[in-house]
Amino acid sequence: MDFKTGLNIPTLEASAILGLRVGYTNKQISTEELRKAVKNSASKVENYTFSGTFTQTHIMVAGKGGEYEEPAVSINTSIYPRFPEEVARFKNNFIQFIGHLATALKQERVAIRFSDESLMLETEYCTKPDLK
Repeated sequence: MDFKTGLNIPTLEASAILGLRVGYTNKQISTEELRKAVKNSASKVENYTFSGTFTQTHIMVAGKGGEYEEPAVSINTSIYPRFPEEVARFKNNFIQFIGHLATALKQERVAIRFSDESLMLETEYCTKPDLK
């Protein structure tokens, strides 16, 4: 056999959709600004390493709640054998990371989805908070 298998651990997936406009303005966030913000935001979370993917996407809202479109990125990561971590700590660290990232990029809110639950995160830039 010319390969090895690693530890088989329970996994948890996490994702966030981050708009690429500053707030609800037309100012677009560049790829370079995003990369710098990711590195800086990860460094603000104690003992944290972000390892995941960013995929260009598009936010679209249509229906009785109104219409809205915005370029965005989908941020995806998971617990996996190279970086095993306890579930609660993984979730807490990812929420902190996304919170720092959203704040650095002046986003009002971000949807975070774990494979077992979802939440909305609102930053200090949120002008019409949904969360009480």
